[in-house]
Amino acid sequence: MKVLYITLDPPMDPDQVATGNQVRVQGIRDALKLAGVEVIQATYTTEKSRVDSLGCFHYHTSDELRQFIKEQDPVLLIAGFWTILDHLYASDLPVVLDFIAPRVLELMYQEPETIPEHTDYIMRMVCKADHFLVGNRRQADLLLPYLLQAGIDCRERAPISVVPISARGKTPWKDAPGLPVRLVNAGVDWPWRDFSAYRLELDRLTGGNKNLAFVEFTGTYPGFSGSDAKSNLLSYTGMQEELQRSHIGLELGERNTEREFSHSFRALEYLECGLPVIINPWVQLSEAIRQYDAGWVIDSPAKLETLLGDILADPAVLERKRAGARELAGTALNYATTIAPLLDFIRAPRKSAHLFLYPEKIEVPGAEVESEPEATAEEAGLAVFFEEPVAVAPAQEESENPQETDGQAMEDQLPDEPVSPQEHPFTFKILLANLFKRYLCPPRPDSRPDILMVTRADLFPVDHGAAVKIIRTAEALSRLGRDVWLTTDNRKIYYQFTSGEMQTHRFPLWVRFLCLPSSVAYVKLIKQGFPWSNSFLYLPLTDMSYTVRTLYLASRKPVGAYQAEFPAYVKPCRNARALFGGKILLVQHNVEYERIRNQVPELTKKNYQSLKDVELEMCADSDRIVAVSTNDRDKMIADGVAPEKIHVVPHGVDLYAFQQATPMDIRKHYKIASQEKVLVYHGTYSYAPNLEAINVMATEILPRLEARGVNVTVLAIGSKPPDFPLHEKVIFAGSVADLSPVLPAADLAVIPLLEGGGTRMKILDYFAAGVPVISTAKGIEGIPVTNGREALILDDYDAICDAIESLLASPEKADKMRKAAARFVDPLSWDSIARRYLPLLH
Repeated sequence: MKVLYITLDPPMDPDQVATGNQVRVQGIRDALKLAGVEVIQATYTTEKSRVDSLGCFHYHTSDELRQFIKEQDPVLLIAGFWTILDHLYASDLPVVLDFIAPRVLELMYQEPETIPEHTDYIMRMVCKADHFLVGNRRQADLLLPYLLQAGIDCRERAPISVVPISARGKTPWKDAPGLPVRLVNAGVDWPWRDFSAYRLELDRLTGGNKNLAFVEFTGTYPGFSGSDAKSNLLSYTGMQEELQRSHIGLELGERNTEREFSHSFRALEYLECGLPVIINPWVQLSEAIRQYDAGWVIDSPAKLETLLGDILADPAVLERKRAGARELAGTALNYATTIAPLLDFIRAPRKSAHLFLYPEKIEVPGAEVESEPEATAEEAGLAVFFEEPVAVAPAQEESENPQETDGQAMEDQLPDEPVSPQEHPFTFKILLANLFKRYLCPPRPDSRPDILMVTRADLFPVDHGAAVKIIRTAEALSRLGRDVWLTTDNRKIYYQFTSGEMQTHRFPLWVRFLCLPSSVAYVKLIKQGFPWSNSFLYLPLTDMSYTVRTLYLASRKPVGAYQAEFPAYVKPCRNARALFGGKILLVQHNVEYERIRNQVPELTKKNYQSLKDVELEMCADSDRIVAVSTNDRDKMIADGVAPEKIHVVPHGVDLYAFQQATPMDIRKHYKIASQEKVLVYHGTYSYAPNLEAINVMATEILPRLEARGVNVTVLAIGSKPPDFPLHEKVIFAGSVADLSPVLPAADLAVIPLLEGGGTRMKILDYFAAGVPVISTAKGIEGIPVTNGREALILDDYDAICDAIESLLASPEKADKMRKAAARFVDPLSWDSIARRYLPLLH
């Protein structure tokens, strides 16, 4: 009898820091093997597939996983985390899902704005499983509503088994060490476990008391915070050695709902090593601690003083509690015992019965829906190809219907089937629709849903904020098992991203030459009042080739979602959605009509209103919208965009590149005097706010610093620098292909931005590079930092110079800011950002 255990983490290495999930997987595997079940393991990787020395298969695409399942032929699959189910194709094999963490409760502390999409994502993943493991009875009650909504038949019995986090029985127990009594707090610092009040009390009680000692081995997992010098986590072996040198384990924190539903990994590690536990009564494990006399249950830090005094007064109490801890870990909470329900299911595996299929959208019973008039043949055809473009014209009087504006020239939905010329009047639009549906594009392959991104052309080199965001997101999404196709206004080529790697493909000639030249489309835009400086962002409104290329790719590839980067790119996506189905995700890099009004002084009020109408129209036609900041979200909501559509997903940063980079000698490379401190700024200088910022550096910041005797050079990185020098101490380095070795070599990052929109990706780069940041409020807008902690935020030029002088003279202060910034940027890797995109694309 063979089962396949699919995990997010590789097998546990005792000489490395171990995650709770790794310890659980190892415990369940060991117990199943002891019961005669052959267990093989597969784990997801962002690298190339391989089989490691322990026999675990590391896969990086769903196809590879499917082939491995076919080769191994297990009786069932065990998924170690619910997101793994997104890697699985439909299968006849029963699937067991280990739903050990109350994830939605955890999200309330980490990313509350993502709860709606995560809940929907969990629902769709639950539909793929047949049996569920939880850590305690409370978690079973929490999971049951998901199963009911997913249509899983729970009438006779819910397919849920309680398999608590348990001891593996692998650690030999040792006698208690001598005095002082050593209390230990170990494990990951989670935001829902607030230990701070207990820490303060323990520091007070143990300070100066030679019979008591308090130690901590806490922090964040490697990869969550890079090197994270503050993390005090030990390897699994090292942790167990430290626990065996201790007397009592601490599982304490302020009361909250997550704590009431959780099961405790750290408490089981204490018990595994024979340590009794001091625990709060709201943690469900406290019931077993009481039953087996395996520790103490307290509800406030104030109870610690009396409790520790009693322990010191009667050492026999401590020994009795140790015996209870050993009994609990060796019997009731040992995987050899707790694995029984899973063994029962493995011996008689079965698919779950579904009473209905979970819908993508929930219809409200009894809701009145107005019927729409039938579309004419003209309206049903591919009218968008030849419709008049959305005009940026003088605004007319407000309509009674706020959705009807003079800038609104929307095409109607395309037909599901080709329109027959015999049934309707013949037009070239109808012919083109039939050609795409019937002749030019063969049936799409039946495969997993891919993602088609439609966006601007200036993506290479990847040296400005929009390009970085678009390309890095595409790479990261492709590493999550979805091929990503990308088309721009380049009519010759398109791009494919698979497992993080990019390939270039050529469009066929008929696609490239089917439409009028793009110069004609630009002329139309300018004639209608679009500002020339930003017209490239609105090209799809008048350039029919965008729609042709989008339809071509959507017809040839298994596209299930369209990602429009900037509002106007929704237009070709909605035509493809009408013909082939799928979802549209609009990624708002800024609220564009606001950004353009701030940056284009010649924009008239009427043209501003028309730009706004276009953008709000595209928002209305998108299924979901990504805003990069709460400021942008609030602005869109205030202007009428449906709040439930908007999801805040911040910019990301290439943490791995900065962590692995070796700082270059920028003084030697750019011929900067060795005694000079280096201030860094990067951006594209054809973008007026960046050029203005570097001019402020040259005319306001540098003269003030020179007057104070502070010797600095400004290294201005980025493409399209001005043709004339700004200051002898401003060096324009041009475009740099890889910032990761350059930025860390600078002393400070100074961002005197006065204008601009969106959020500042450059700030995240500086944080990841470990460069202390001084910025204006505008320069760090949209990034929720605390002034004085992660960065210094100042709008007065003299104050900025004071801060530069202070940080250069105080390495300790700069280092403190650097570490705070590293913690801030830690959860913003591009892979983490992509995982937040995936639920929005379904």
